[in-house]
Amino acid sequence: MNDLTLLISAFLIVLGSLTMFVSAIGLLRLPDFYSRLSAVTKNSTLGVLLIITAAVFYFNNIEVLLKGLGIMFFIALTAPTAAYVIAKAAIHINVPFWDKTDLEDFQDQDKNRSNNDTNS
Repeated sequence: MNDLTLLISAFLIVLGSLTMFVSAIGLLRLPDFYSRLSAVTKNSTLGVLLIITAAVFYFNNIEVLLKGLGIMFFIALTAPTAAYVIAKAAIHINVPFWDKTDLEDFQDQDKNRSNNDTNS
């Protein structure tokens, strides 16, 4: 293993760790459930993908590459989908938005949906 591979792996691990640290800060500091969910989902997904990429570079093996690609594919597929479902469930049980959130587009969508329901 050469030094360049070690440097790339170390850089990706540090970058992934910093991204996940920002995600943790977002979880603590953001004002409402929806923005926390967004921060955690996006940043932690990116952090995990970077760390798995670092492991693939470090081990430099086709078996690790295939497993890493599989893991990355399923994480990239399931994390945003799960966040969407969780956010929709939170909307349905009326989890409150932050006071300064602009809900104008959201309310327009609700009006259009209720108009379509009454026309049917």
